[in-house]
Amino acid sequence: MKNRKLLYTALSASLLLAACGTDTSEEDNDKTKVENTDQAEDAGAEGSDAAGSETDGAEDTEAADEGTASNGEAAEDDATDDSTDSEANSSDAEDAAALEGAVETDSDEQDFKIQVLPAYELTSEEPGRDVLYLKEQEDKYMVIGTMSAADTDFDKAVENMTETLAATSTDATPVELTDASQLPTNKDLEKVQAYRVTSAEGPITAMIYQKGDMVVRVMMYDNNDESYYEEFLKMAETIETK
Repeated sequence: MKNRKLLYTALSASLLLAACGTDTSEEDNDKTKVENTDQAEDAGAEGSDAAGSETDGAEDTEAADEGTASNGEAAEDDATDDSTDSEANSSDAEDAAALEGAVETDSDEQDFKIQVLPAYELTSEEPGRDVLYLKEQEDKYMVIGTMSAADTDFDKAVENMTETLAATSTDATPVELTDASQLPTNKDLEKVQAYRVTSAEGPITAMIYQKGDMVVRVMMYDNNDESYYEEFLKMAETIETK
């Protein structure tokens, strides 16, 4: 009888230990699952932060690149502006040098004034016709005529000018001048057109342009070396309303 009680006691103890072992294992497993879940969430959060950092870094890099590009474009624009200003200043300086000593002179018959260089003289021959000639060689001269822009058909004026030019030479057709060095540099002149024929004495150049409310037409008679063309041209550019 005593041995049977001991057997029952041993069996009960074994079952109790087994039950305790099962509960502890399940709790450990549950705890391990929770810890693993927490670790996974922490890793995900760290991954998100890292991805965010990479995105921010990429955005910062793009912003820096855009800033560099903008600065580069701004620098190019500044360089272009500086170049344009430099060219304009150079042109103004050349014009000033070419007209050094010139005196502003009014036409007696027409409503214009012009800068006349010391070696030249302006005279009014008739209404609508002034002559600017070289004092030492009166056969080197420029004929000046002005018209109201409002009352002038510019295309018709060009046609009349080329017909007059053609009549001065029997062996050539007027050729249009397109070389920038042969044309005015004054930015205030509009619709500039110039034509030339060659005579035995030298080239004859006819030019017409609009300046404000006035249309100006000139004819320049030069020698074969074109010794006076540049001076005629620079003075012609200064013609303006009184």
